[in-house]
Amino acid sequence: MRFIKKKNLTEREQLLYVPVLHWMFIARPIAIFLLVNIIFYVAWAFVSPQIAHFFKIQIFYLALISFVIFVFILVVQIYVYLTIEYGVTNKRLMIKRGIFRTITMEIPIDRIEGIYCIQKFFGGVFNYGSIYISGVGGMMPVFHMVHKPYALRRKIVEIIEKDKVIRVVHGDLPKIKPKPEPIKPEPVNDDPNLYGRFVVMN
Repeated sequence: MRFIKKKNLTEREQLLYVPVLHWMFIARPIAIFLLVNIIFYVAWAFVSPQIAHFFKIQIFYLALISFVIFVFILVVQIYVYLTIEYGVTNKRLMIKRGIFRTITMEIPIDRIEGIYCIQKFFGGVFNYGSIYISGVGGMMPVFHMVHKPYALRRKIVEIIEKDKVIRVVHGDLPKIKPKPEPIKPEPVNDDPNLYGRFVVMN
């Protein structure tokens, strides 16, 4: 959180929640690699003796290629895991990636229109998931494979509701101009005896 706390927080902005990447972010490629290698070893063990020489060589090279790919993916995942920073403040959602080439993304709280929590089968088992935000620019993933995604979603909703309450309490109400009263016409006396009558003064 060094980058977000020291370089990006503005005046009167507070860091309220720090989402954490789940350990499955690194463990998933390891599990996939082990599963693929188990399949290779099983295929190697049950190859027919007549074609064993050819297929064993092919399986060996496939296993070697899968190992190289696995090491590359694992290094990338560890780099992302160590360099990514998530932050939720009272004004915005913040994401920072990278060390030498830093990429930051910010979403203002007042631009958020919808929050979606996507949790697949293993996410439900190990309590991790991804948070998607919909706003002016459409729906986009913001927090990927974070620990306790529903707690993060509740925190964002609380900040949005609190921001709305503050806006209502401290906002200036529009002044309503009073409507002018209609002019009432003077009553007209229609008594015919009042017309054409002379008063004689002594």
